[in-house]
Amino acid sequence: MNGHGVGRKRRVGVSGLRRLAVACLAVAALLALVGVAAAQKGGGYTFGALLPLTGPLAERGKTSKAALELAQTDINSYLATSGAGGQARFVLEDTGGKPATAVEQLRALAGQGIRVVIGPFSDDEAEACLEYANKNNMVLISQGSSGPFLSKKGDNLFRLSPSDTYQAEAVTSLMRQEGVGTVVPLWQGDRYGDDMVVHVKARFRQLGGEALPGARFAPDRKDFAEILGDLAKQVGQLSRERKNGKVAIYFAGGAEVVTILKGASKYPELAAVPWYGCDATAMFDPIAKDPESAAFAMKVRLASPRYGEGGANVYALTEKRIQDKADLFPDTQSLAAYDGAWAVFFTAQAVGGTGDAARFKQMLPRVCERMYGVTGWLALNEHGDRREDWDFDFWVLGHDKDKYFWEKAARYQFEPGTAKELFLSSGKKK
Repeated sequence: MNGHGVGRKRRVGVSGLRRLAVACLAVAALLALVGVAAAQKGGGYTFGALLPLTGPLAERGKTSKAALELAQTDINSYLATSGAGGQARFVLEDTGGKPATAVEQLRALAGQGIRVVIGPFSDDEAEACLEYANKNNMVLISQGSSGPFLSKKGDNLFRLSPSDTYQAEAVTSLMRQEGVGTVVPLWQGDRYGDDMVVHVKARFRQLGGEALPGARFAPDRKDFAEILGDLAKQVGQLSRERKNGKVAIYFAGGAEVVTILKGASKYPELAAVPWYGCDATAMFDPIAKDPESAAFAMKVRLASPRYGEGGANVYALTEKRIQDKADLFPDTQSLAAYDGAWAVFFTAQAVGGTGDAARFKQMLPRVCERMYGVTGWLALNEHGDRREDWDFDFWVLGHDKDKYFWEKAARYQFEPGTAKELFLSSGKKK
């Protein structure tokens, strides 16, 4: 599917017309606005998008680009079919995944008169852009930002991915269900890694487990031998001393995970305990493309949470369309970008455009409250963050002949109004 012996094992079971996804979403979004505001006939709508089309997040940027291009086509088809007239347009700018570049490109969009922007993708970019957006009456709708430190009431940032606090809740629930009594974190010392470890430790202790200090490494570190050697001694001693519950390693970081897994494979103590990852390691193909790191990841059953796939056919249809266009398997955030495009379009249609940022900000949460997109309910909380629908899937590596593939091992599922539940891939509730 994406070469190098890497695959993805999942049930698709989807057939039929591609436009089914468009029809389902358009109907859902249109119904969301019943009783809210009348659509304005005629006119055009221009939105911006800040995407990491180059740099370390380039694959995510490219799938979001494909999603927005499809959304633009679908929205314009909807406008033509409904007789509303006009055209929607998304002006895409490359941030390179760099906060400073994201601000420059936001200024460029503002210079074109654009006031509503999908993105930026990352927490760091969103944080860098927020001051300019607030001061210049621009609204940001990020499909990827999820850091709790950006959860603020009244600003101009809205976010369609669930908070990292929920990711921590999901991964610690799986740890405890699988008998882990002590967790030792290993993480990259940046804003993301530090935040994730704080929340994982706190949640794990709430669940009755023990969370140890672990090992923190600098973002620019390349040699992990000393850290892994010390970690191996620590884990070996803990495994001998702990009688109640297993010892496990929790990893929060990025691309350096490949080097770390290869290095860890040389230590029997690190290979004897389960490993858990973060959303950056979920379905991270460089792991699977490196035989040494892949073999170790399988041995320790590295289980990583990823913002969950929607169960409806409309999700799978849209996912397939994005994959075909981008020639990459899309992350869930790209489908959130697709939803975001429809949300900003219907909001603009409801308030008569994007020129009045105050009106747009007021209307957007009302639209999202009633809108069921391909990623589920888009309802936002008082901070403008995704509220209701935030399931997480856990992905592990499998192996068949000479191919490694990602397969779903568990799901942490939330249904509004019910208790959260953990399911194994067989569908058995735990």
